[in-house]
Amino acid sequence: MKQQSSFVSFSLSIIFLILFQFPMEAKEKETFEIGFGSCLHQDKESPILTQWKKESFNLVLLLGDNIYADSLVATEKIPAYKKQFARPEWKAIRSKAKILATWDDHDYGVNDSGGEFLDKEKSREVFISQVGPLMPKGQKLGTKDGKGIFLSYWIEFKKKKIHFVIPDTRFFRSPLKRSFFSYFTGKSQYTANDAEDATVLGEEQWKWLAAELDQPSDLLVFVSSVQVIPTEQPFEKWGNFPKDREKLFQLLGSAKTSDLVILSGDRHIAEIYEYPLSDTRKLVEITSSSLNVPLSFLQLEYDSEYKLGSAFREENYGTLQIQWKEGKLVWRSSVKDKTGNVVLEYTKNDSKE
Repeated sequence: MKQQSSFVSFSLSIIFLILFQFPMEAKEKETFEIGFGSCLHQDKESPILTQWKKESFNLVLLLGDNIYADSLVATEKIPAYKKQFARPEWKAIRSKAKILATWDDHDYGVNDSGGEFLDKEKSREVFISQVGPLMPKGQKLGTKDGKGIFLSYWIEFKKKKIHFVIPDTRFFRSPLKRSFFSYFTGKSQYTANDAEDATVLGEEQWKWLAAELDQPSDLLVFVSSVQVIPTEQPFEKWGNFPKDREKLFQLLGSAKTSDLVILSGDRHIAEIYEYPLSDTRKLVEITSSSLNVPLSFLQLEYDSEYKLGSAFREENYGTLQIQWKEGKLVWRSSVKDKTGNVVLEYTKNDSKE
């Protein structure tokens, strides 16, 4: 009996060594899942971060206003960053997902600020010191001489290439042109800046963007802190700079990618837009805002011929699910409320021919 017991113990030991000396290769997930959102106040509770812990995200995209710390002195933003990313939920989120981030006005400078913000170089340093460590190690941001925080990132999924392109819509942007009525209402509302040199990205960043979009990919995920397609709403948007918006549309139309989707934030509402760019390419934009700063008491939704359905006005986050079907990458996107219920959805691309 003792000999039999010893033999069993010896056999189990051998099996244990075989199993753990040669770990089993994990099966690649059938879906690459992305979570995204914007407008997260460090002093407010955020049930959505708790919800993110329950999701199976491979990647999280922070679309800007990752803190609310308007200040003319960039270093004064540091305490807000530290408080934001000291939330215990981030540890669990980061254990499963990589993070990519950009900024918008409230984490860059002050409300609606652009290239005129005087402390922008220091703000860049603060962003890199506080948010940089959350992103993939070695991730490059902005120009070689330290301007802006634009970035690109590649992921291979099912032997297909997914390209994330995230421009900086703040550091180089020309001043906004206030609308006539804003001087009477006092509201931050804008009209088109048609000046010849008016720009969102600036010359150097435009060259970078053109080079990025000239690289072949199976799916391009274009991330903008402000909305790209709509022109009807009077707030911040690419439409405030019509020449640059048209230039962007031309680049997206000629981009060497099989498919593309635009993700945006800023608006404190969630919306979905579909724009027929050409006979062979359409632009789909998913706007998700805000994570915990709803402004449902304000008139923020405007009609547009390109908008699909109505806006969602409470706290929300976006998801992008990418799958491989019949040799191609297909995707679908949804917007969820703070409890994880789907409130908006775009599914047309997950059954493409």
